[in-house]
Amino acid sequence: MTVADLHSELGLAFPGSPFNAEAPSVDILRIPITGAMQLSSPGGDKPSDLPPFADHSPLSGTGFVESASGFVPYWWMSPSPIPAGTTLWRVNADGSEEQLATYGHVALGWVGPTQQQQLRPTPVRFPEIVGTWATIRGERMLADILPDGSVVICSPTERSDMRASPRGLWWTTVARDQVDSLDVVRLHGTWRGRRVQVVGMEGAEGGPVAQMVYVGQDVHDAESLRLAKTDAGVYEAVVPVSELADLAETHTALP
Repeated sequence: MTVADLHSELGLAFPGSPFNAEAPSVDILRIPITGAMQLSSPGGDKPSDLPPFADHSPLSGTGFVESASGFVPYWWMSPSPIPAGTTLWRVNADGSEEQLATYGHVALGWVGPTQQQQLRPTPVRFPEIVGTWATIRGERMLADILPDGSVVICSPTERSDMRASPRGLWWTTVARDQVDSLDVVRLHGTWRGRRVQVVGMEGAEGGPVAQMVYVGQDVHDAESLRLAKTDAGVYEAVVPVSELADLAETHTALP
């Protein structure tokens, strides 16, 4: 599939789109669907507390992209931990592909395709706001689920039964039946009366600020708030933490 094909099939010509059908390449994520992700779609089943969708073309109310030559389903995904095994690919104009990186797991982060193409490790950011956590023998630990079902558990300090990671964590892998529970933590609140999800917090001159994602799923409301559109159906802003209300963790238990 070429860049032009992807542009058409995925309806990437939406207003304000950063994508160009004549670009020399486009980068795409291939994400395995896991229980850690929270997906909803117009015209499909979704949690009763989520509002109906209202958005511009190509996102219709049917759950399929309008402008594609075929029926291409789409979903709205709440900010979620990146699943282990996610891959980043570059699709070139002629349809050829090259893999740029793989997300190993929370302790390893993104790794390059070869030893000669390794990426600079980055620290884990805000796992207490968007992250997967395990409880094992009464201890709560940052975690990740591998494609084979085993669980990575992490410690911020050195432990004799764990190995060091490039991201500054200590980690090991355990069988799923050794873990008492697994859940995904998200932080929700309201801003100007609208429901938002907080994905990061930083100190700043004048007080801490929060990066938030609008989860009201109403394009007209989001645009009236002058939020930044970062993708089709996705609206974000950085606001003072003092403007947020009703902040509360939500926990999604993983089977």
